[in-house]
Amino acid sequence: MSKLTGSSANRSWRGWLKFIAIGLGGYLVLAGGVAALVELGGLGKRWSYAIVITIVMFGNFYANRRFVYPQSGQSKASHQALRFFAIALTFRVLEFYSYSFLIGPLEMNYVIALTLTSAAGYLIKYYVFSIWVFR
Repeated sequence: MSKLTGSSANRSWRGWLKFIAIGLGGYLVLAGGVAALVELGGLGKRWSYAIVITIVMFGNFYANRRFVYPQSGQSKASHQALRFFAIALTFRVLEFYSYSFLIGPLEMNYVIALTLTSAAGYLIKYYVFSIWVFR
């Protein structure tokens, strides 16, 4: 049996399940944090999202590098961090504009909008991270 290397080793059911678990944890922090800042702190919905998503991104980098893509630990963390944050920030900007559209013109509940934008982005990011970030 051949040894899997690079991005093909990153894409497995076990890795996917770990990625989902980290994503769910991040979503709970995101949803809870945004709700707390909006409902208890009186902060605006968009500012609340921007603050909490920044915190979640740092946690996601650490958890993904350590638990989902441990074989990538041989690469420099600084290089992976640059790629991770470039991709994550791009996705977060797209998710933010989608979220803003859903809560703005479509007047969707902000928790539902958060769930939809997070889920769609997370699906795509799993493959992008395995191919380009944690190779």
